[in-house]
Amino acid sequence: MSSKTLATPLIRHVTTRGYAQAAPALKRDARIQSSVLPNKTFVAALDNGSPVARVTIAFKAGSRYEPQSELGVAHLLRSAAGLTTKNASAFIISRKLAQIGASFSASGDREFIYYTVEATQNNLQQALEYLNNIVSNQEFRPWELSDNIPRLQYDLATLPPQVRAVDLLHKAAYRRGLGNSLFIAPKKIGGISSESLQHFAASTLTPGRCAVTIIGNSQENATLVAQALQLPTASEAQSNPSTYHGGELRKEMGGDLAHVALAVQGAPAGSPQSLALAVAAKALGNGPVTKWGADNTPLAKAIGNIGPFAAAGFNVSYSDNGLFGLVLSVPKDEATTAVKAAGKLLKNPNLSADAVKAGKNQLKLQVLTEAEEGTTLAESIASQGLYTGVVKSPAEIAAAIDQLSNSDISQALSNAAKNKISMGAAGNLTLVPYVDEL
Repeated sequence: MSSKTLATPLIRHVTTRGYAQAAPALKRDARIQSSVLPNKTFVAALDNGSPVARVTIAFKAGSRYEPQSELGVAHLLRSAAGLTTKNASAFIISRKLAQIGASFSASGDREFIYYTVEATQNNLQQALEYLNNIVSNQEFRPWELSDNIPRLQYDLATLPPQVRAVDLLHKAAYRRGLGNSLFIAPKKIGGISSESLQHFAASTLTPGRCAVTIIGNSQENATLVAQALQLPTASEAQSNPSTYHGGELRKEMGGDLAHVALAVQGAPAGSPQSLALAVAAKALGNGPVTKWGADNTPLAKAIGNIGPFAAAGFNVSYSDNGLFGLVLSVPKDEATTAVKAAGKLLKNPNLSADAVKAGKNQLKLQVLTEAEEGTTLAESIASQGLYTGVVKSPAEIAAAIDQLSNSDISQALSNAAKNKISMGAAGNLTLVPYVDEL
């Protein structure tokens, strides 16, 4: 019997700091416009007539760019967003944004950090002034970073065990770079200085690593936003390509459940194989689609009737690599059977035509549904620009999904299955088999 614990697809885990939420946008057909400025900043806009504008400024400043001596600095950077800058205190920033009905959030993943503001059209210019101030003039005052420690501790305390398992999976698979955790280690909290944070920001928040996107306004305004940024031009942080090694990491946490993430090497973002594996992940299974309904996906059938469990396939792609796999949460006493069955399916995937068709429909639904969320769409466009320099609309992505043949998906699965399995596990791991036993 499966549950909907993992019904939300795991394409990428995002951590967020926000002040508020804005109203949903009204949509209409529109084309995405994009360009690259002389300073190499990527700029894109979708003027869809929305009464609420979303502006995202993204940088290649994710955890993969952290120095090995300062692991966790990317988590600290996004947590410090909105603190006092050279021109305004944290109180003034939050108060002024509230007065105009705007909201600000900072989120991040292993590749990027996103600074996003949402505001009504008549208050957009004021909101952009504060967004520019937050991004361009951060100071990271030591006493404010000390006051921010409880937020970091809260972030760690509220991590779902499935997220811990996926984080360990990345560490096991890549070791460094993409293997760097999204979260600061507890022993490092309070140990990263203001100077170290300022140096990391100066080397990653630069024009050549930046993308500016606007949903609900023109390309001209997006260009003006990018040109108004006062970004440093210091030497940029470097990141070597992450090599897939394969491995295993386990974190014993007790409890009644075991949470296990299994994966093989996937494909980089923007490649046809990445899209094919995204379809395959949906086809593997994503939990029941109706409340209290049965789960008839290939993944659920492979695990069998072992009692309540949750299981979902996932595919995550980065600039130079990727992971294709699954996450499952099972009772500790059933862990051996479930994990071995899931590992067998991952190494020998055999998806029927009906399963592939269902996977395509579910992925298209996800892509088009996320397009209705202005902030999600703005971040997606920014990440596409930084990944490939080319932006596809949600409708174009949906059309590309339709064009995938069953043989394309089978070939991508076959290539992925040839790689070593990596595993990350958290919870009660007494009966969880080791990766060489799968």
